[in-house]
This record gives sequence, structure tokens and C-alpha cells, in this order.
Amino acid sequence: MSKRLFYLIGLVVIGAMVLGACAPAATPTPEVVVEEVIKTVEVIKEVEGETITEYIEVTSTPEPAPDKPSGEILIWGWPAADQAFDTIMAGFNEEYPDITVTYEMIPGMAGGTRDALSTALAAGEGLPDISMIEINDIDRFVMQGGLVNLLQEPYNAGKYEDDFVAYKWDQAMTPDGRLLAFPWDIGPASLFYRRDVFENAGLPSDPESVAEMLSTWEGFIETGQQVADPANNVFWMGNASQIPYIYYAHKNFFDEDYNVAINNPETKQLLEYAKQVRDLGLDAQSTFWTEEWYSMLANGQIATTISGSWFGGFLKSWIDPEGACNWGVAPIPEDPQQNWGGSFLAIPEKSENKEAAWAFIEYTMGNVEPQNAIFEAVDYFPALIPAYDDPLYNEPDPFFCDQATRVLWAEIAQSPGLIFTTPMDSAAEAAFNAEVAKMLNEDLDSQETLDAAEQAIQEQTAQDREFLMRLLGIEE
Repeated sequence: MSKRLFYLIGLVVIGAMVLGACAPAATPTPEVVVEEVIKTVEVIKEVEGETITEYIEVTSTPEPAPDKPSGEILIWGWPAADQAFDTIMAGFNEEYPDITVTYEMIPGMAGGTRDALSTALAAGEGLPDISMIEINDIDRFVMQGGLVNLLQEPYNAGKYEDDFVAYKWDQAMTPDGRLLAFPWDIGPASLFYRRDVFENAGLPSDPESVAEMLSTWEGFIETGQQVADPANNVFWMGNASQIPYIYYAHKNFFDEDYNVAINNPETKQLLEYAKQVRDLGLDAQSTFWTEEWYSMLANGQIATTISGSWFGGFLKSWIDPEGACNWGVAPIPEDPQQNWGGSFLAIPEKSENKEAAWAFIEYTMGNVEPQNAIFEAVDYFPALIPAYDDPLYNEPDPFFCDQATRVLWAEIAQSPGLIFTTPMDSAAEAAFNAEVAKMLNEDLDSQETLDAAEQAIQEQTAQDREFLMRLLGIEE
């Protein structure tokens, strides 16, 4: 008679036997411990129609845990990254006690860090082990090279791809499929406004009322006329150029065939709104990221500013740390699904401790707990999607007078609208911004400005586009 044998194996008993061996006292050495695990398993057989149960002991020796990386690493970045790293350093030190982390905040914010990194990469020396890279500069380094491909061994960063906002991941990818930086934060965009300035103008300052008043660009300009008081140095916004910029903040300059895609009626209308703000004297004509601009924001001389969620951390930490309850947050008029900014962490190829550098990046950027601790501290909105399930995203923020700002940002983060990015965006953005500034400062025609911007972008990205086409194997 034929026999059939079926096995159902389940763990019943687990025992541990610890065997130790110590060297002679005269020459002491660390104790070597080997754990042998004895498992008793139940085996159920069916033999010739009968069910038979047997118990078998199995002994196995588990693989020893791999050594954790150690040594020193240096990180370059800009504020408020230092506060972000302070927030999670205790947890990192607990996980990696033998890694010493030093971080240096480079003067000049993101631009200063970009220039320092680019110079050091070109020189091949004086490099950190990790550098922050801002979204506006990532394509420069994608083209320049000199950074580790994080998809290769031993990093294997590709296992995290599905956990990150897609466009953010794609921005750090080279056209030939290498990942040269790891996503940190994104910038769900919103309009930051001064509650006290609105109240001084006799207007409601609660977020719901402000959102309704500013739901269109026409409403935005009409409200600005009620709030601004240029004679007393109170302006509606810092610079009118923010209106078109938010739609082209390092994105959407090109179509999917890498042709310039800005010359359209929608963009022309945005330029008209910016011209109207300037003509009415509603903007301070200030330069962003200057001491004058910071001072005007903190002193209530600028009523609104458009920025990414990370700007909340800037307000709290160094622009207006005493301004709790002076600020509120509202959606961008008409098309609130916008993103502005965000950053990455990258490892230079000439880092002397790549293993420890990757341990830091993987711990801080790839895990929910440190990402949300950073977000709570400095408003760097995670690109890590699983982080959004935390209850803190529904909590009120005391700095913004208990407004639940993160609810708005989470909605934008998960449906950011149309975003198409390329390695040519930095050059395109610089050309576009220059023509918009020229239009505002010289009172030029909006359509002529668009034509000039289109031509400037084509000329200033021609070499990069040719290189990109070669990498993609596209013949024209």
C-alpha cells in the first residue's frame, strides 16, 4: 500500500543553552558567548491512514549579529537642520553608540551649502560625510556627480522607494537610474499671514475667514488693498514675484518631451496678478532671505508670505521666535495643491565613513519616529508617507494659535497636483525669475515677458538638454 506523509511543524518549546569560555586570568580577553537554541517541534504524520505524533529536538546556532558601524561623521546643512538633528540625536546614539556626529551649519543657508559642496566636490577634498541639498540645487548635483549611488550595495535604498512621495524620490534620480540623494522633507505650500495685522485693519483673522477672503487671486489683491498701509511701512507681501513663482517652484518648466512649457494663458494671467500687486504699491519689493526681509516679517511690516510648510520652522526658530499667535496659515488662492522646497541628504563618494553616514541617513530619514520628531520640532514635512498616520498631524500648533496647520499640509502632501521635474529645473527657474523681476521692475508687458523667459530657458538649458537626451538615448 502506498504511503502519504504530511508534516505540520509548530514550535512547542524553546530552550536556550549558553556556553561560555574565558581565557586565562593572566591574559584576560572578552568573554565569547555562543547561544545554541534547542527547539522541540511537534511532527504530525499520517501513515497508512493512522495519525502519528512525534516530538523531535532540533539544535541550531543563530548567526551572530553584524557589527554596527562606528567612527565620526560630519554633516553640512543650514538652519533649522541643527535643531532637527538635536531632536533625534539621543535616539540615534542609543541605536549607534559608537558613531560620533558633528554637524556644521554653513553660512548662506541652502545656497551657501550648495556652493561649499560644489567647490569641495570639484576639488576632491574637504568634503563632509553627509550634506544637505535643497530641492532647487538637486539637479546640479545629479548632473555634476561625485555622490554615492544609494541604490547599490551596501545601501540598497531602493527598498524604501514605495514609502516616499513619488516626485520627491524621482528628483534625486539620474536619467540613467542612479539615486544620488535620499529624500528628507517636502514643502506643501501655504500662505502664512499675520493675524495681528489683519485685526489692525479691521478684518477677521481666523483661518477659515482668511481662507474664504483669499480663495481667489482677485480676492487676495482686494484684501491686500484693505490691509496694506505703505505710508506707514506696512505691506501686503514681500515681493509680487511670489505669485507666479509658487506655480514654478522647481517644477513644471518642461513637458514630458523636455520642451519649455511656460508660455500659456494661465502663466500670463499670473504675471498680470503680480503686476497688479506691484502697480498698487502692495509689495515691499524686498529681497527674500535677507536680514531686511526677516526684520519686516518679525515686525509686522509684511502681512503675508507664500512658502512651504518648512517656513513655519523658520518663523519659530530664528525669524520670529517671539511671534506665537501672531501667525496663521491659509491655502494658496485658487490652486492650493502646490509644493515649494524640501531637501535631501547625500553622501559624497570621497566620504571616509560611508557606512556610518548611511546608518545616520537610514535611521533619521527612513523611520517614522525620528521623522515625526523632526517635523514636530521644525515643521520639516516628511517625504516619508507612513509618517502621516501619526495622531500628531491632527494636533493644534501653539505657535499658530492652536491652528491644526498639519491637517492642511498633509492634504496637500498626499495630492500635490501636477508636478513634473527635470535636471534642468534650476537653470530654468533662474531664467524665469530674472525675466519676472525685470517685468516688475521695468513695468514690461506680460506676454513679452513670457516670450523672453521661454527663449532664455531654451538658451540656458540647451547644453544640459543635449546631455540629457544622450543619457536617455533620445535622438532628435
